[in-house]
Amino acid sequence: MIKIIDDIYKINKKYYISKLKHIYKELKLKGTIVIKLGSKAESKDLNFKYLKKDFPTDVLSFPFNEKLSKEYYIGDIFICYPIAEEQAEDNNISLKKELLYLMIHGILHLSGYDHEKDNGEMLELQDQLSKKIIP
Repeated sequence: MIKIIDDIYKINKKYYISKLKHIYKELKLKGTIVIKLGSKAESKDLNFKYLKKDFPTDVLSFPFNEKLSKEYYIGDIFICYPIAEEQAEDNNISLKKELLYLMIHGILHLSGYDHEKDNGEMLELQDQLSKKIIP
């Protein structure tokens, strides 16, 4: 199950959840992921608190991989909406595409992939998955 928390930016949650269900199937995921959209200030605070990096970033993933009561909790993803807007403009793509790309990136991190340690496998898989769901 995918939950999206977005109190400020008011994205179409149903659209993103419907797209990400395909990623769930492809990766054979079982459990809950919570995706929160937030500000640069929140991003900077989280990035510093957990990674000791004193700047905002586009996406952060927090794996839990625990069984909570009756269901499995995979983890949380934080996406900095203002940075996503900037990146969409810089890359000349729609904000919808950028947000989906960042959500896929976060899900892959929660699935155990790490582009900083592998030989390009995560980013290659990210591109493959993106092509399947991003219009």
